[in-house]
Amino acid sequence: MSTSEKIVREVRLLEFYIKYIWPVHRRLARKFLSPRCQRCILPETYAPLVDGLCPHCRDEEETEHPPNPETKLRMQNAFDLLMDDLSQRGHRQYHVLLLFSGGKDSTYMLHRLIHDYPGLRILALTIDNTFMSPVAMENIQEIVRRLGVDHMILRPRAATMEKMFRYAITHLNDRGCAGTVDQFDGDFFSDLARNLAAKLEIPFIICGLSPAQVEHILGLSTFITDPQQEAKAREEVAGIRLRDIFDEEEMHYWWDGSMWSAERRPRLIFPLYVWDLSEEFIKQEVLRLGLMPRGDESPLITNHRLIPLLGIVDMLQFGYSTFEPEFARNIRQGKAQRKKWLHTFEIFEYAARTGRFLGSAVDEALARLALTRADVGIKGGR
Repeated sequence: MSTSEKIVREVRLLEFYIKYIWPVHRRLARKFLSPRCQRCILPETYAPLVDGLCPHCRDEEETEHPPNPETKLRMQNAFDLLMDDLSQRGHRQYHVLLLFSGGKDSTYMLHRLIHDYPGLRILALTIDNTFMSPVAMENIQEIVRRLGVDHMILRPRAATMEKMFRYAITHLNDRGCAGTVDQFDGDFFSDLARNLAAKLEIPFIICGLSPAQVEHILGLSTFITDPQQEAKAREEVAGIRLRDIFDEEEMHYWWDGSMWSAERRPRLIFPLYVWDLSEEFIKQEVLRLGLMPRGDESPLITNHRLIPLLGIVDMLQFGYSTFEPEFARNIRQGKAQRKKWLHTFEIFEYAARTGRFLGSAVDEALARLALTRADVGIKGGR
């Protein structure tokens, strides 16, 4: 059995367990589980519950409301105008550089841009952080072949990636793995893309961040980054000075806008912020269109191999996964299924508290990072 087949088999078994067995098992495992909001999924370890509700669900003024239809229409028109204008710039080899991970979001995004703006010249870029799912890589090769799009893979040195993730996971800020490890991963990806786009004179980079990620991680309320921000040099991520981790050569991976003229500095565009779609809709569309070679649209399959470890570390150090607030927000907005993610995060909590369901993925990731279970607070070493 190949590595890809093994990963798919393990995840499918876990998903089967979550869907069919965990609803019964969880009744017997209540002592290991935190009470959670009855409307979204936020646990009591994140925020106090009153009458079974978290502060977000109790406060009507704080309840997430869909964007104003007029605002959405203006934004869609502005996005269409920009894409149409780009499509007419015949002198460029590429109009946009699209960050392509092989997951359902970037796959849907790539297909829709090709369909809606046929004159748009796209270079799809995959960045392999060396922890990439082999299933995602197989998906990528097949999808770019089917869609007939130009494609490039960047693979930074494994030692640099391991050093970055090891430092981040052992120096978590108060936003945990989501605000430290995942922040490093995302900023690193976007800066590699910025450097490549600047060299190739590609004016825009397409990113698959969700509306919640755009607003709460980047602090934006629009679908495009500010050119003044793109002129700056990145000096820190998640409150950590980059030069405390990276040597002079490795610092060239990171973006320094002051090294480029204003005309060569790319800006980031977030189409999913404009389209504002539910997780279920995107999943059904990529399956309907036959864009997932084996139907492997599950993020548990296509995401990188550090994800299980990050979920466990968060549960041990914070009592909840720091990715939960984002999923809870999507659930409150009707963009994600509550039961699915409730049971998924409960499994992570149960695994962290009991040591069960950890599997080989956690130990393989720790070995790559030269860490032990004890280093990250997991009981029971190997």
